[in-house]
Amino acid sequence: MEASNKATNWNLYYTSVPAIARRTRKYTTSVLIDAIKRHASPSQDGRLSIVELGGANSCFLDSILADIRPRSYDVVDNNQYGLSLLAKRIGKSEVVRLHQQSVLALSLSTQADLVFSVGLVEHFDPSSTRQAVLAHFDVLRPGGLTIISFPTPTFFYRIARKCMELLGMWRFHDERPLHPSEVITTIQEQGDVVYQKMLWPVILTQCMVIAKKRVVK
Repeated sequence: MEASNKATNWNLYYTSVPAIARRTRKYTTSVLIDAIKRHASPSQDGRLSIVELGGANSCFLDSILADIRPRSYDVVDNNQYGLSLLAKRIGKSEVVRLHQQSVLALSLSTQADLVFSVGLVEHFDPSSTRQAVLAHFDVLRPGGLTIISFPTPTFFYRIARKCMELLGMWRFHDERPLHPSEVITTIQEQGDVVYQKMLWPVILTQCMVIAKKRVVK
């Protein structure tokens, strides 16, 4: 299933989140937090430094702040409107920092313990998807953890998307569902996969890949 040349209208998405996304967020959040608790390790002070890529108006931030209590949480996105909504939600924070940047042109100086994205790397052509995946490692310390979740073209994904397209409900026009091998092959350039999980309860099936950045000796 190929992506359309028409770009996703993220301002519209943040203004009115589709019902299907609202229904699946709790499940995705629980899987994400479980993965962090099982696999991520802080480099200092017993608390994680976290970067969320593509996290404008993040639906994961509140739960992660409450359950993980990170030392720092950097949110990166190029959508100013989504970031402004998040800024209003968090108010003044000594932990959360917002950055309006593209994942394809990161300029963060941090080397985080954990870098993750959910529903980001599939919005590009193959070359830029590879660049977006590798960007996770650019801001990740050696031995740190990355979690990348993306839609994958299972039978359920194809049927659900086709129905939504026929009903005029499909908004992610540049979404390109990815076979896990495409993402994993890129990850293996800089890291080692430690866990992989298919998120079947998400109607538009997601694959979550967890990897550690290789330590170069």
